[in-house]
Amino acid sequence: MTCSPASEVFCDWLDVTFAPDNCPFPEVNRLLLDAGFIANASKDYGSSTYTPPKPHRGMLKIDHCSRWARISASGGCCEALRVSGHWMDYLSALSTSPHSVTRLDASVDRSEDGAVVIRELRAMYPDGSANLGRKALRVKTFLEVRRDGLESGTWYLGHRSRARVTARVYDKALELVAKYGEVIPPTTRYEITAKSGSGVTLRDAALPNDLFWHVASPALLQAPEGTNVWQSSDDLGWASPPRTFDPYALLRRRVDALADLDALSILADDLGPNGRATLLHLLEKRLQSAEALPGRESTAA
Repeated sequence: MTCSPASEVFCDWLDVTFAPDNCPFPEVNRLLLDAGFIANASKDYGSSTYTPPKPHRGMLKIDHCSRWARISASGGCCEALRVSGHWMDYLSALSTSPHSVTRLDASVDRSEDGAVVIRELRAMYPDGSANLGRKALRVKTFLEVRRDGLESGTWYLGHRSRARVTARVYDKALELVAKYGEVIPPTTRYEITAKSGSGVTLRDAALPNDLFWHVASPALLQAPEGTNVWQSSDDLGWASPPRTFDPYALLRRRVDALADLDALSILADDLGPNGRATLLHLLEKRLQSAEALPGRESTAA
């Protein structure tokens, strides 16, 4: 298996944990709204979810409990933030409060047939184990027969183990056609996951190349020549000028885009001359109830 250019490595999942009373919810909420994310109705007390603008998929979730708060961004959300130019601003917002990176996925996509790659990996590690670090991890596969008759799916290293670093290699083209009916050329995704205790930081979310090759090479792929040695660091090592926000302009833009308000105003007219006043009263009550939700106290201040 040949190496992949360093520029192709990207952050494909990011969980960051905070103290329960020191989560940068207002900053993240403002940035997500500016990036076009949609805030969803909260089903669970203490949780807020956002979905990225189309065509991106996934979910960003903010959880609060008595012991911690966590902001979790799926791969689709990370991609949406990169495409919109908000990724570094998002990481900067996360860095404003003391935190711990509790999960980071770094990935690279290769124009290879997943069935062939997985077959090669199984041949490379016939005893069902491989090393990402000092300790050998068990191999586990989840395979199915594709329409072309070839067996493909996902090859895991350290699946559901307590290892601080694990990996998986999977047929991305098969995943997309199975889940969404989306057809792409043959593509294999190589992905490593670093968890709490691995030394991973927000710097690695901003610059995931060194971390990926530190873990993936040589077990999965050979690192490109000149790849830097990865080092854990509490220093973020990067800077992003703060994005200038006009709160009123952002608020007006998002309110103008609320098609539900147009539909609700028509419905309110069914109540008679005071219908729209009733609608305003209900909106006011809804805003007041939002102040009591976890993580929103500083937003209302």
